[in-house]
Amino acid sequence: MLLPHEVAARHVIPYLRAAVAQALHSRGYGQDRIARLLGVTQAMVSKYLSWGREYVERRLSDAGVPVGDALSLAGVAAEKLARGDTQGYIEIMTSFVNQLLAGGTLCPLHRRLGAPASCNICANLFVGGRDDVLAELSSAVERFTAEAGPDLVPNVGSNIVYARSGARGLEEVAGLTGAIIKLSSGRLVAVGEPRYGGSRHTAQVLLLVMKRWPSIRAAVVVAYSEDNVKSLESMGRVIRVGPHCCPEKLLDDIRRGLEAGREEPVAIASLGGYNLEPVIYVLGRDASEAVERALSCRRRASA
Repeated sequence: MLLPHEVAARHVIPYLRAAVAQALHSRGYGQDRIARLLGVTQAMVSKYLSWGREYVERRLSDAGVPVGDALSLAGVAAEKLARGDTQGYIEIMTSFVNQLLAGGTLCPLHRRLGAPASCNICANLFVGGRDDVLAELSSAVERFTAEAGPDLVPNVGSNIVYARSGARGLEEVAGLTGAIIKLSSGRLVAVGEPRYGGSRHTAQVLLLVMKRWPSIRAAVVVAYSEDNVKSLESMGRVIRVGPHCCPEKLLDDIRRGLEAGREEPVAIASLGGYNLEPVIYVLGRDASEAVERALSCRRRASA
């Protein structure tokens, strides 16, 4: 009898990974480089590419996985690998698989493979107790996903983080374990669940801000555009940082930007750089305020 995670390992993960390999190949990456990024052999990458997109889509569909969601997820995962964000790749892939399990998506396949009809273990995998920070973060993610629109989401995906009062470490900052991604249809979907320690990079940015302004406890990552920057500047101070010479320097550049000036910022605009997509970190005293400010960019653009 296969365990739920074995079902995912045999019938879902290989084809998700193949979709990522194909996405990287379409960007011009060679098989050896793709193999290094994915942590597999060059022969396995060759196999992934030989399958072709139609075969991968069919196998995912046969497993009951929403194909559009999976391919969009694979595109974001490839973007994370391309910018050197290995942990982000692991987080978003793992979160997607866990979401498939917890949401019951793979239950029909598991039953066809012999699981009892009464099995409901996956529905109870990630049930936790009430936590006000996680509850507000969940509401903020739901609102942003419903109202933001694809133009507000970066190619690498968006995320929202919300810290406990006085937070000093990543374990006190909650964020999505995956990301908010845009599907080919334009619909937004949240991959993963709000958890403490989720979205480490955005949480690190928020902790830098909190050292200077402890009342700022939330941040939303949105797509960079001059229109979005101008919209946020109408609400207050926007700190511009970059371009960054490499991903490792991004946090140092943000730290220096925060040290200049005394006025509390409403956002940090990162101009990107090598392997870094330009993004804006919209700030707020709580997750609701940060999302409201982010959504204001879209409303002003459509006015």
